Formats: sequence, C-alpha cells, structure tokens
Amino acid sequence: MRKKVYVVNPNGTDNIPLNLNPTLELPSKCPICETGYANLPLISYFIQSDSSCFAATIYSLHLCPHCEKCFMVTYSASGNYNCLETKISEIFPHPESCTKFPLRISDLSPKFVEIYLQAEKAENSGLSEICGLGYRKALEFLLKDFAIHTHPELAEQIKSAPLNQCIKKYISAENIRTLAERSAWLGNDEAHYIKKHNDRDVSDMKSFVEACVYFIS
Repeated sequence: MRKKVYVVNPNGTDNIPLNLNPTLELPSKCPICETGYANLPLISYFIQSDSSCFAATIYSLHLCPHCEKCFMVTYSASGNYNCLETKISEIFPHPESCTKFPLRISDLSPKFVEIYLQAEKAENSGLSEICGLGYRKALEFLLKDFAIHTHPELAEQIKSAPLNQCIKKYISAENIRTLAERSAWLGNDEAHYIKKHNDRDVSDMKSFVEACVYFIS
C-alpha cells in the first residue's frame, strides 16, 4: 500500500522545501510481532545525501499498535521534490520470520526451500542487490525438480537444459508455465547490467514464485 506521507526536511534549502509529501510504500506488517500493519508513520525525515544531484534517504518511524514497539523504515529517494521516486531500502529491526512451505514442496524440492530461505534472509538483512539472484536460483530448482517429478525418465536432460527451455518443453500445465516464464524473466533481470522490466522488482518476482508454489503444491 502506498500513501502520501508528510516528511520533514531538517536541512531545508532554497531548492528543497522544509516539508515534503512524497508517496511512500507502507510496511505490510510489524517486523517485531508480525501483525498486519497499515498505519502512517509517527514522523519521517528527509536527508539529502549529495548536494550535487538529487539523491536522498527518508527515515520513517512507526509505532505498532499491537505490540506497542517502534520500528524504522528507510527509503531511497530520487528525482525532484515535486515528483520523488521512492522505494523501501531496509526495515529495522530486520524481520526474523521465514516463509513456511507446504510439506509437498519441501519433499519435492528441498533445495528450493533451502535457497529461498537464504535469499529471504539476505532480503530481510537489507541485501537488496543480491537477494534477487537467490530467488532466481531457488526458482530454477523448484521448476526443474517439478519437471523431473513429472518426467523422471528425462531427468538428465532436464538438469542440463536452460531454464527457459525446461519450462517450455517439460512443464505442460499452462498456469504454471505462464507464471514460471514471468518469474524467470524477472529473475534474469537481477543478474544483468540493464534491466528489461524496469516497472517490476524483486517483490513482483516473489509474487510469481509464490503463485508457482501454490499451483505446484
């Protein structure tokens, strides 16, 4: 959920006003008690990091009404003060929870579960530039293990095939194949210098992977 948030700039300058109203993505749950959350922050501060170009960090302090503890969300901001582009960089304290997968998925592809949880831990620790590669690797293990389960006699060919070829050739369920292709596209972006899908990010890829898990299980 994204909402306009009142942000204070303690070091106001002539070209950047003291008060801003950027649209920020709100955290969906408290990282401490994991209760669903959609409140506006108590206060947010805008800190410009480089006076030669518009790059800044926004710090938002939140209070969870359930556990009555505070947590902080940091955002990276770019653009200009009339049209700030923002995205969540980190949440403090880092969430300790991990995704629970159905037993069928754990039995089908234990390596997928292992890699996914490691990528999730990296993401929760703020390592946003490398977690996408981990999710992409986890996806490959899930899809190939699923294909091998469906075509055990072709296991060696499936293991050595490029992922896109594996999806098109060995996954017949249309809903899973469509989700797998889109997940792979976004996952490949995480490894390349230039992204092909600038309107998508790791959270979109995770949504596709989660949908794959749902249909496979």
